[in-house]
Amino acid sequence: MNLSHFTALIYLIGGIIVFLLGLLIFREDARQRLNRITAAMLFLVALGPILGAFGLLLEQVEPPANVDVDLLNRLFLVWEFFFPQLVLFSLVFPAEHPVLKKHPSLPVVLYIPQTLNLALALLLPSAEHVQALSQWLGLNREWPLLLRPFKILFSLSTAALDFMVTYRETYFAAINLAYVLTAIIVMYVGSHRLNNPRLITQVRWVLWGIRASMGLYAIAFLLPKLSPLALGREVEYTLTILSLLIGSGVIAWAIIRYQFLDVRFIIRRGFVFSVTSGLLIGIYMLGYTQAKRIVEAALGNSAASGVLVVEIIFLSFAVILFQPLLSFLEDVVERIFFKGGQNYQQMLHNLSREIFGIVDPLQLRNKVTKTLQEAMLVESAHLILPKAAVTLQQNFASPPSSHSVFFTTVRQTPRLDQNLNGNPSPPLAENAEIELRFEPNGQFISLMTHMEAPVEEADVLDKINLPVERQNLAHLRAQLFLPLLHRDELVGVLTVGKKITQRRFSYEDMTLLSLLSTQIAIAFENTRLYQERLEKQRLDEELHLAREIQRLLLPRQMPSSKHFDIAAINMPSQEVGGDYYDFVDFRNGVLGVAIGDIAGKGIPAAMLMSNLQATGRAAAIRSTSTKLVMEELNNQITRSTTVEKYATFFYAILWPEKKLTYTNAGHNYPLLCRDDGDICELRQSNLVVGVREGIKYDEHTIPLRSGDVIILYTDGITEAANADWEEFGVERLCDLIRRHRHGSAENLRNMIYRAVLQFAGDTAQSDDLTLVVVKVK
Repeated sequence: MNLSHFTALIYLIGGIIVFLLGLLIFREDARQRLNRITAAMLFLVALGPILGAFGLLLEQVEPPANVDVDLLNRLFLVWEFFFPQLVLFSLVFPAEHPVLKKHPSLPVVLYIPQTLNLALALLLPSAEHVQALSQWLGLNREWPLLLRPFKILFSLSTAALDFMVTYRETYFAAINLAYVLTAIIVMYVGSHRLNNPRLITQVRWVLWGIRASMGLYAIAFLLPKLSPLALGREVEYTLTILSLLIGSGVIAWAIIRYQFLDVRFIIRRGFVFSVTSGLLIGIYMLGYTQAKRIVEAALGNSAASGVLVVEIIFLSFAVILFQPLLSFLEDVVERIFFKGGQNYQQMLHNLSREIFGIVDPLQLRNKVTKTLQEAMLVESAHLILPKAAVTLQQNFASPPSSHSVFFTTVRQTPRLDQNLNGNPSPPLAENAEIELRFEPNGQFISLMTHMEAPVEEADVLDKINLPVERQNLAHLRAQLFLPLLHRDELVGVLTVGKKITQRRFSYEDMTLLSLLSTQIAIAFENTRLYQERLEKQRLDEELHLAREIQRLLLPRQMPSSKHFDIAAINMPSQEVGGDYYDFVDFRNGVLGVAIGDIAGKGIPAAMLMSNLQATGRAAAIRSTSTKLVMEELNNQITRSTTVEKYATFFYAILWPEKKLTYTNAGHNYPLLCRDDGDICELRQSNLVVGVREGIKYDEHTIPLRSGDVIILYTDGITEAANADWEEFGVERLCDLIRRHRHGSAENLRNMIYRAVLQFAGDTAQSDDLTLVVVKVK
């Protein structure tokens, strides 16, 4: 085998591999325009080295008489249809250019120059053929007067043909160069509109491959035609074929390494391993053939034994070393082409594992949508979730209720979206976020609840006629809808937009998305449980702090008085409220008594309680008028809080002269039990404090006698409920007071407290139990 034979073999193998690669792309999805265009481009690329290989072989042998070698050389120009095909490829990758929709006939126009070039090469290969045509038309003879205009027309045409044939290679080389530059510019501009990392990487590799291959082609074929530089014909063809192989090799690398055209992983891997195995077998057969020839040439007539030895050696090599060597090469290929490669199936499998380590619903949503867009090269991906599951403020305080609203946040870039009527919608600001709401009882959510597999957009829109929901779905630009089901309950909807490459979703895509949607549903359920646990922990800490604040604000001991026996109790519920009581000990036996109930629970109620205590004490020290104290308290609370932060409040002054002066701001009516058992409510009351500034309050005074009992309480006493949701009530409280009025204040307090606990049993109470008992000595 000489150098020419070896070169022809390399050309032939390279061309066949490129042809098989094009066939692989075509068979992967022949319905896709990008696949057809790319496959046709690779078929044309394959023609170059294949025809070049046959050309080299024909030069080594005497061609048969019936074989026109010159015609075969001219047919070699068929591969130049690669250039318009390259421009067409740049118009559909990475995204289809709008010019193709405006001018559907553009692909045909692109092929006109190369069709003309091939026609000239086949029909008029040289200027002599043009001259022969001119003679055949009789242009060198006189024509009749009436036909002379036609002679002029034919003369001009043949002159143009003569010029085109003479300089055909030069100006068609310039046209090819223009094609290449156009393709590079179109792809480069298109790449700057991309934001998907994997697609950007694909475009970069394809661009660099085209630049490198076209650089070699320019050196080999274009520059000699456009400049005085002269290269041998063999050098020109060699560089041209190398340029074609480099360009197709880069496309093959992009397919295998970066999943260009979404060729399935198993096909890509099988193609690479098949090529590797074929090359190994080819090298083995070439080595065996050459060794056999060397032995035959060296031994002459006694070569039979030598050939037998060679066959034994190569057979032993095949049996012992071929499989280990093939495994080694497969490992090398695996490391080079597939390890760490951006295989979208692997990316989705990694995502299904990673999402279980994410506990923030907002972060989980962003991770899922971003990975899907990058891995599957889709225009959009969104998650429609219950509003309580994830919001822009990351507020997870309340679980979803039956009235919760489903929503999703959509990121839009400046573009004119078409609404359902085909009219352009107003452009949105860059990265603008809009909230799309779907009612839980609406058509869309109801439809998704009964679905178990991915649903096409057309199938969804056919079943939805609500304009609002249809408009929201149009904003999503989704092609697939996948219900997220957990234990047969819909926890959300995953939407996937169209592929940027305009390819259809394969069966493999659908299967992976279905499996992933199940994992996503479980992951979001886990985040919900985790957030509930965090919320419970936060509430527990808040309740503990609120109880501590409440404990510090309440009196540590009861005031001692010569005229009154006093006892009080406050028992916080599971949800700490804002119950409050306090005493103000004046001189000369005068005693102030206060009780209040703050609106709300937890830390906010505890903070308002502290404000109420500080303001009330300061006002009480300055005045013994209960109404003035209440008015100052109301004004201060109104100025320092919002209208929903109010409080009921009762403030009274016990005088040594056995009288009670009080002002009530919307609190539960205190009970006055006389020594004879007669009970009355102190019903004079005004508006609660904290609602409106400048309110005037009333002040009332009643006489007291020895043995009288005054009961101040909050609604946690009378509204305590048992298992049957029956409340303790005022009547039971009055009955207890009558029966135990002759005991001490502490005894009566304990009896009331135990009676309330016994009545409620194991039923959890939502309000504090606060009670103040004053008995006149």
